[in-house]
Amino acid sequence: MKKLAIGIDVGGTRTKIGLVDLTLGQVIEKTIFLTETKDAVRFEQMLAEAIDRCKSRASDINAQLSGIGIGVSSFVFDDGVVDSTYGFMDFMEDYPLAKNIEDKHHLPCKIDNDARLVALGEALFGQGKDFERVLVLTLGTGLGLGFTVDGKLDGKLPYGHMGGHISIIQDDVRCYCGKIGCLESLVSATGIINTAKRLNWHQKYPDDVFTVESIFKASQANNVEAKQIVDTFLYHLKTGISNYINLYAPDTIILGGGVAKGLKPYLSFLQNEILLGPYKKYKTNIQISELEEHSGILGSAALFY
Repeated sequence: MKKLAIGIDVGGTRTKIGLVDLTLGQVIEKTIFLTETKDAVRFEQMLAEAIDRCKSRASDINAQLSGIGIGVSSFVFDDGVVDSTYGFMDFMEDYPLAKNIEDKHHLPCKIDNDARLVALGEALFGQGKDFERVLVLTLGTGLGLGFTVDGKLDGKLPYGHMGGHISIIQDDVRCYCGKIGCLESLVSATGIINTAKRLNWHQKYPDDVFTVESIFKASQANNVEAKQIVDTFLYHLKTGISNYINLYAPDTIILGGGVAKGLKPYLSFLQNEILLGPYKKYKTNIQISELEEHSGILGSAALFY
């Protein structure tokens, strides 16, 4: 019999829900919608509609569901209460999401930090499956960090979920966490757009579609301002990766999220062989996620693996 679970990845922009075959590591059914950030009733209603579609599909193929796994950008307690999304979702403060889902859908529900579950998905079903120590950096609306050892999360609770908030420089704008020069504020999509705004990108190029993707494309075409933005971004990301290497000693580093899609031409630059590693012959490699948006769905479902 197929081993199925529902995986839900609540992202900064979009929420992705999928029915997952855990034996094959495949997403069978998928729904994506814009994340509702203001109204708890509307948020759970949108989840319910997608969950019901997954339950119906499981019934059609005569398969039992193990449960519902959810990734949220927050610290999550072991009873499934979401601590805080720091203003990203207005209603999600000390929020009993797991209990609400279980009461409504009559299935077990487990919740963890979203970036940790992206890492779990990559470690079990993606490019990390052949490695013991896997570090995943999700470069999206923010910067998410997840680390696994032997295909398992590094601890029961997501104590390290603020790992993107390491100070890289001291002359930048203040991050929402209170620090100046946080890696997250420099290498996330939000950070890249803010850097472009400070360089008056939208005024110099008013006809351009103002996105991270357009900035990377312009840099490849040798646009001076775009190249400056991307070069600065790469320098900060490389510095951050070097710090994480000394903290985690990963066998592989996987870059995911929307920003990572533009990084393939720069992997050799990010691979720093000069700085000291954890031990003399230490080596790691840096990869771009191939699972892309499926990693969070798979990792969330893998809470029932």
